[in-house]
Amino acid sequence: MNAMTPSLPPGLSHELETVPNVAAVQQVGVVGLGRMGLAFAQNLITDGYQTIVYSRSGKNLATLKTRGTTVAAGWGDLAQCSIVISMVADDDAAESVAESLANVLPTSAIHISMSTISPGASRRIARLHNHLGQGYVAAPVLGSPDLAASRELFVLAAGTQDYLACSLPILNRLGKRTFLLGNVPELANTVKLAANVLTASTMQSMGEVFAFLQKAGIEPEVAFTVFTGSLFDGKVHKAYGGRIAEQRYLPPGMTTRLGLKDLRLALVEAETVLAPMPVASVVRDRMLAAIARGWGDLDWSALGKLAQFSAGIES
Repeated sequence: MNAMTPSLPPGLSHELETVPNVAAVQQVGVVGLGRMGLAFAQNLITDGYQTIVYSRSGKNLATLKTRGTTVAAGWGDLAQCSIVISMVADDDAAESVAESLANVLPTSAIHISMSTISPGASRRIARLHNHLGQGYVAAPVLGSPDLAASRELFVLAAGTQDYLACSLPILNRLGKRTFLLGNVPELANTVKLAANVLTASTMQSMGEVFAFLQKAGIEPEVAFTVFTGSLFDGKVHKAYGGRIAEQRYLPPGMTTRLGLKDLRLALVEAETVLAPMPVASVVRDRMLAAIARGWGDLDWSALGKLAQFSAGIES
């Protein structure tokens, strides 16, 4: 297995390191079959889980049928699942999925929301499931769909201790490392938004620096090699810096449009807790400018493309 021992923050019992066997979960549902959800479903099938998938749009169902998975005809078909994973685009979709699941899941079932949503939406979903005696774990991820396929994601998980314990065997198999962030689900969503602010800010900085150096006579590929081979060798610098240097914005890992959504959610939460984030505000406006130029469906590293445009560089 490529899963590492979960990281335990202060105050969270180490009893979570002893979790139920994988076989204890009989059937797992996956709702939302974009590139992330598809990767989750395929990995669960590979691991031998009885997997039931549901997609309102019908996306990627044909691919999963060839793997022998069960396709749910409606929400009621998910009632037999011990755990249901959802991976959808935004707050509205996540809350709609939660309401539908709440109507069919038994009290023993757990909904794991792996979507990138606001802390407020996560709080409302937790309240809904708790009211009905169902389990809820927030477990957004750090990483791209390609990393999801290779189980190299980092999972940020929070929820009531018992629900976390039951969810960990699956979460540990879907990612490379699981970080446990306590018993308040929305804190996992808050950390995810903060991580996306850091990622977007890094891409904005790299785009600016590459454009500056290109105008001074240093090609982006050379700048990329220098920086990532010295002091700036982090995963974000290498992955997204490479996209910017190569102008490789398709296919997107995450679109600029979704990146804007995440920056907006982070800034709303920052205002709520009275934490100024001036850099995030600037990057949010840069993403909006990229979308205004028609680049909303490009990878969000198109911030680098915008930096070139602002510097008068033809791309």
